[in-house]
Amino acid sequence: MRKHLLGWIGACITASMLITAGAHAQDKIKVRFGILKTASQAAFYVGAKEGIFAKYGFDVDVKPLTTGVEANQALAAGQVDWSGGGVESTVVAWATGLPFTAYSMYAKGGDSYGILVRNDAHIKSVKDLKGKKVAVPQGTAPAEGLSQVMQLNGMAPGSVHRVNATYGNMGQMLVSGSVDAMVGLEPFVTLTQQKMEGKATLLMRLGKYVQGGGLFLITNAWAKAHPDKVADAVTALWESQKWVRDHPAEAAKIQAKFLNVDPKIVASTFKWLSYNPLVDKFTATSIKKTSAYLAKEHLISHDVDTAKYLKPLQDVVGQVKAKHADLLK
Repeated sequence: MRKHLLGWIGACITASMLITAGAHAQDKIKVRFGILKTASQAAFYVGAKEGIFAKYGFDVDVKPLTTGVEANQALAAGQVDWSGGGVESTVVAWATGLPFTAYSMYAKGGDSYGILVRNDAHIKSVKDLKGKKVAVPQGTAPAEGLSQVMQLNGMAPGSVHRVNATYGNMGQMLVSGSVDAMVGLEPFVTLTQQKMEGKATLLMRLGKYVQGGGLFLITNAWAKAHPDKVADAVTALWESQKWVRDHPAEAAKIQAKFLNVDPKIVASTFKWLSYNPLVDKFTATSIKKTSAYLAKEHLISHDVDTAKYLKPLQDVVGQVKAKHADLLK
């Protein structure tokens, strides 16, 4: 009798534990997380793989994406709940009224952008770009950086022959000689320079002119459905960023699997990025300049009030910073 009683009690305890575990699993909020296949979004993927987002109550389903434009489209169409967008693609979203909001930076680092030139093009300074063919993605931070350095050097906007390119194909364009220079981002700049084996030189990096990285975006529908979890999502991102800062070698390996590249390539890109979530004065100014640039290039219909769109971010950052300042160390 005693044996049967103990068995029954044990079964009840086991069942209770299973029910509790199931309840905890069900308590996690499902999130479709659109993550771009770039090194700059390492904190997103590392946080998902290392269980950091799960720690804060999220059951994350990673949806790989390719570009900031694709991220905007996926967010606007309700195909993902969270994603990240570069500064320029986020400003475009603001100008067109897409239904999502920025709540934090996922990375920063304008020096991840650079101008690489062919040695046989005899380009020793920015002014030497006059009349040259330059591969650059239209409407991006590198394109804006190129415009700024040209303006500062007294060069007319049309004094270089801009060839529209993607980050992925501009390197081959430079290698083949179809362009004289490329304005791209890491790791493509370094990879192309290595591939050219001494036949290309880095003219300059663009961190003095534009901000790299981008913003953590959440759809308004998801935020409305889970108003008490937005700050948790940001906190989870901050902890993920700290994990990347504290464990760069391990983070590079994890992100390299996501990108299907050599971890050394990701590690080399990390050198030019800061996984810092705060919008500092330089970043705020850079975002404002980006809006003015996109409007001038007629890529958006009007210059937007970027401070207004950054206010929700500043509000949530203030809340998270008050409770989790340790995550900024």
